[in-house]
Amino acid sequence: MKLTKTRLKRIIKEELNKVLLKESDKVLKSGENIIIFSNWAQGHIIKGHTKPGQGSIFKKVNMDVIMAAVKNAPVEGKGGVYTTEASEHIGYDLVLPMSEAVNLENAKKVSVQKEDRQGAVEVVGIKTSKPLEKFATSKLSVVIRQSTMEYVPDDLKDNPEIQAAARAGKLYGVLSSWPGRGDVPAARDWDEKWAVVIPQSKD
Repeated sequence: MKLTKTRLKRIIKEELNKVLLKESDKVLKSGENIIIFSNWAQGHIIKGHTKPGQGSIFKKVNMDVIMAAVKNAPVEGKGGVYTTEASEHIGYDLVLPMSEAVNLENAKKVSVQKEDRQGAVEVVGIKTSKPLEKFATSKLSVVIRQSTMEYVPDDLKDNPEIQAAARAGKLYGVLSSWPGRGDVPAARDWDEKWAVVIPQSKD
């Protein structure tokens, strides 16, 4: 059977779904805080940060490394974006301020779709002849926000520790994680001031 592009995409999607089904909602403790790393958030990371053209991507998604960063984040108040240094190169920093992106080698503007919590959003992409390896980074960013019982996965809503944390304002949730800088705003707020970099492919 001939392997067409459509069939290849279907195979990739099926394999991705198999991976997502293995994930489960995780409850992490960080000091007095409880942080939920939901199946949805894990799936978002796998789907949105593993393929060039969508944003910064992991060399290989390692949930244990991400969970360690979550546990060690100095979370307080309403939460935020926390950036740490991993022990090795974990991925590629492919979201840059527009002023930097347009000055990359042979930069060419294109339109790309980027996923955020509300769905797909169209943003500016910058194709460049600069190879992927030149964007390697050991930085890891995680987004952790204060949460309420409304956003707790159904299978965890009866957990008394989670209920108590919510009442005390110490319940948080992981929204995303990616390799690279942590000062990137939500995609819907880019207003052409940021861009997804698409490096030269080896193919």
